[in-house]
Amino acid sequence: MQTKDDLPSRVRRLHVRSRKLVESLFAGNYHSVFKGPGLEFDEVRDYEYGDDVRFIDWNVSSRMAAPYSKTFKEERELVLFVLVDVSASLSMGSSGVNKREVAGNLFALLALAAVANNDKVGCLLFSNQVERLIVPMTGRKHVLRQISEVLGHKASGSGSDLSAALRSASQNLKRKSIVVLLSDFRCEGYQSEMNLLARKHDVIAIRLTDPMDKVFPDTGLVELEDPETGEGFTAWGKSKALKKEYAEFWDDQRLIWLDICRSAGVDTLEVGTDEEPADSLLAFFRRRRGA
Repeated sequence: MQTKDDLPSRVRRLHVRSRKLVESLFAGNYHSVFKGPGLEFDEVRDYEYGDDVRFIDWNVSSRMAAPYSKTFKEERELVLFVLVDVSASLSMGSSGVNKREVAGNLFALLALAAVANNDKVGCLLFSNQVERLIVPMTGRKHVLRQISEVLGHKASGSGSDLSAALRSASQNLKRKSIVVLLSDFRCEGYQSEMNLLARKHDVIAIRLTDPMDKVFPDTGLVELEDPETGEGFTAWGKSKALKKEYAEFWDDQRLIWLDICRSAGVDTLEVGTDEEPADSLLAFFRRRRGA
């Protein structure tokens, strides 16, 4: 017997809620906020005065002894590919919701918006290794299966290796795509791979946060443990020096993340566990459109 909190029930509830949000918030806005895949070859025709000489097909022209020009048409179909961090640090949440759940909500909103526009959706789940790769395809059933994976996958690896995930995305995406990164970005060494991916694809980095990322809890003596390494230590939560050092450390990490993304030409969005994911996405969509 299934309880109201089992995975299929969670997926159904998220599907219904996200579908309504997609219909009310993102109708007509989805394609307008992404950099399209560009142009695809259509045909070769007689060269006409004023045509761009860069598009002359020299092979055909030499065979036909007359100039011929390539024509192109805009590619309508987009590909949405989402990299989802499923490492242990995303289990953190001080607002009744953890980062993994926020990632699931964001994925559902983006994926259902894509499928409503007849676009392909795929995803890659990663920890310190690539955990699961689902190739982009169209269809609501395909998207619902991915939502189940994002919500329910139990990582076999520990830690997070974003570099390996970005490298895998570069290797598997053969055409220009929209690539969304959902992570708390508690990792390093991924700058070069992000630069390479962003050269070909429209990359958006969404950083998942929690209020405790900014302010150390005002407690007494507390035992802390890194969820990814298992290393622990004892801290005095009322220490002003500790609170200051803690806040400065995570602020520095945020600035490093912003600098890496800015250098790669990657757009950024931060969504907290105490925020409504749909509101954050809508604000981002408006900002991208320049509204």
